[in-house]
Amino acid sequence: MAASVGYLSQPRTTARAWRAQLRPVLTGVCLASTMLFLFSHARAPPSLSHSAFGRCGSLRVQTTPKVAWHQGHRSLWTTRAVESAEDTAAQERELKNGVRIKTSRESDCTLRLDVTIPTKTCRKTLNSVVKKLGENVTVPGFRKTIKKSQIPQDLIIGAIGRNVVEQTAIEQLIQKTVWDALDEVKDQALPKSEQIRLHDKARSVVDHIKSEEEFKYMVTVEVIPDVKWEPHYSQLSVQMPIADPEKHFAVKQRQIQKKFGEEVAVDPPTRGFTPGDVAIVSYKFKQTEENGGGPIFAAIGADIPLVMHRRIDGSEVQAVRYDAEEVELMPGIGEAILGMQEDEEKTVTVRIPEEWDVASVSGVDAEVTLKIEMLRNIVLKPLDDGLAPWLASGAINLQDALVKGVKESKLTLAEEEGQALEDAVTAAVAGAVASELPKRLIFQTAVNLYMDSLPKTRGTTQNIESAPTLVERYIDSNRYKVETTARARMGLRAIADSEGLVADEALVRERAKQARAQKKANPVTAGKVEGKEEEKLEDSKEWSSAKYAIEMDMAFDWLKKHVVIERI
Repeated sequence: MAASVGYLSQPRTTARAWRAQLRPVLTGVCLASTMLFLFSHARAPPSLSHSAFGRCGSLRVQTTPKVAWHQGHRSLWTTRAVESAEDTAAQERELKNGVRIKTSRESDCTLRLDVTIPTKTCRKTLNSVVKKLGENVTVPGFRKTIKKSQIPQDLIIGAIGRNVVEQTAIEQLIQKTVWDALDEVKDQALPKSEQIRLHDKARSVVDHIKSEEEFKYMVTVEVIPDVKWEPHYSQLSVQMPIADPEKHFAVKQRQIQKKFGEEVAVDPPTRGFTPGDVAIVSYKFKQTEENGGGPIFAAIGADIPLVMHRRIDGSEVQAVRYDAEEVELMPGIGEAILGMQEDEEKTVTVRIPEEWDVASVSGVDAEVTLKIEMLRNIVLKPLDDGLAPWLASGAINLQDALVKGVKESKLTLAEEEGQALEDAVTAAVAGAVASELPKRLIFQTAVNLYMDSLPKTRGTTQNIESAPTLVERYIDSNRYKVETTARARMGLRAIADSEGLVADEALVRERAKQARAQKKANPVTAGKVEGKEEEKLEDSKEWSSAKYAIEMDMAFDWLKKHVVIERI
């Protein structure tokens, strides 16, 4: 299975690399934190998440989840696991400078770091800030030649600007301590998931110093939670249809007969729609009155093309061509169309399924107004030698086509079964993972899926991540697909680690070299790597991505060998 690279693929990083990646944007983050402090805004806290780790994916951390066994099994994890809530709850460390860092778990997906800075450090930082900013400041009532040490500090702060001093002081306090705080969780945190919040937004650094109180702020990061299986992955089963080449060929045969058949008006004209007919159906969705009655943009069928139908009065309406034997409609709509006559209109209430990707919303009740714009019956073209080339490749007559057609259907079913099994196993794994999904994992999964849907020259992950509104809109329209994919990745990563599946180094090297060559050849990314010192292959994103993809494939192959297949 081709798996897009997600967070669980990132290698570990050193403290030096961590700091180098975070430093360019910390100033901006601290500024945002200070402004929040100064004006006491009652809104979401400032976040490091936008670009805190430089280029996309460059924060090379790995969170290896552990399985929470539901039936008393022992954990089989062989690599570092996220600590349990009990282990994390009371962890506190004091540094040489007196700064205390307490690590606790806010939820299954969130770790919280409370940083406490002693008054002594705050006073020293404030004095340094005032001295530096006040070098060229003239204090009213004092000569320029007088030493600043002889002027009360409050007057100097007033001359500089209280807001400027507060902003700079908080920025420096966080700069001096946030590295140690993040080092506590660098092997667990999801990239770009950090948020910094001040404990007391209403009090200034000066107030803390005057009252001899410590200055406190907190950092929260998201982590991959413990993977809970319901049921355990060793007990998964999937349902697969019984392969029947003759039935498959019979369906293909009827489709070809309909393709070359003739559409005629139904007889009698008052007859309603039945399977075998073709109808042009227009429709309009809206929310139920209980939900506000607003419009909903959705398709009534999966992979059903839209057509423009011209009515007798000359107006045009957007509709679909519906053949019950060829198209699968949203549950409840196909049943409503059965028996409807031409020009008949009907409004029914349906529930848009969670997994319905072609809708602006899902999992809600909606009213859909259906109208049969045109109703026709298809007279099948009789089977003869003229249809032979369409029934089977290279067939010279009908008898030859009937024999070859069944053989071709057998090969087609074998190919389709491989993909169908992969889809079924993916859905089964996702359904068995009962853990909460981190918001950042959902976001990055959506980015990867959206990138996969674009031409390779349309942009990079960095471009897409810089447009969060676009990603959120994609999540809203494809939530089931995004969350299912994220759960499947969590599950497959857990299986790979539990079963000790490790990628062969030679294969990883080969894949990583190919990825690096493609990156240089891609016109979108080639300019960004040109002239830069080439990173060691083993430390590169290409290496970790290749290793991740190979191990995901190994986990998938392991599952396909052990999953129970029920034929229906």
